[in-house]
Amino acid sequence: MLDTDLITYLAKLSKLQVDDADKERLVSEMSAIVDLMDTMNDVAMGEDEDLKGEGVSPENLREDKSRDSFDREKILQNASHKKDGFFVVPKIME
Repeated sequence: MLDTDLITYLAKLSKLQVDDADKERLVSEMSAIVDLMDTMNDVAMGEDEDLKGEGVSPENLREDKSRDSFDREKILQNASHKKDGFFVVPKIME
């Protein structure tokens, strides 16, 4: 399933440079990850299974409290590029 050609393709998509020596290691590591994820398909969860104690329970969450924020002007005072009260950053996606 995974081979060095796929690693080369994924590295190119990710704009990463991967040495040929590392490609074999990555094939092995990524194959192990994919195999682990495939085992998740084997886990059968019925609707009647007790999930108590797993995940996030609303009773265990802290109460949200409103508090003062930082002064926007003070935060932006050293910014070289700002507009309408926000930082201006370079566009990274088309």
